[in-house]
Amino acid sequence: MSLTSNQLSTSAVAIAAGLSESWAWKARDQGVLYEPHFEDSVVALRVYAFVSQIVWPGVRRPRSARQELELWQSSAVEAAREAASDPNTTPDTALWVLEDSVHLVTTPAKRAAFDLEHLGGRVAFRIPVGLWVSELPDAIANLKHRRRRPQNPKSAA
Repeated sequence: MSLTSNQLSTSAVAIAAGLSESWAWKARDQGVLYEPHFEDSVVALRVYAFVSQIVWPGVRRPRSARQELELWQSSAVEAAREAASDPNTTPDTALWVLEDSVHLVTTPAKRAAFDLEHLGGRVAFRIPVGLWVSELPDAIANLKHRRRRPQNPKSAA
């Protein structure tokens, strides 16, 4: 799936991802988002917001403690970023996130095979990165539409 390279502000990345700006600032502070931002940052931010909230069974994590990004979380974000520019990404592409690894699979058949070969009762999350990548053109177009929205004539007076 090929994307154009539109440079985006941090705020625009958050809006296009459907998240509050606070997620974008957290991601920036943890090195997930860095300037300049492009469309791949939108998918990376969505994945970051998802994986940063995962607590694996048997792992204790205090809610109030600042959480550093773990290797598997960074790997998931980078895999999502790669999927955004990979020509093999389709709406069926999924990112499997396990406690010790991440895997991109590009077809429903490969998703099923991955499940049979690797999961076997393990806890895993399937993130629809292909769908999110396919939604990017509309999200970016909506950003441009928001910027060009005419002023309310009553407020201009």
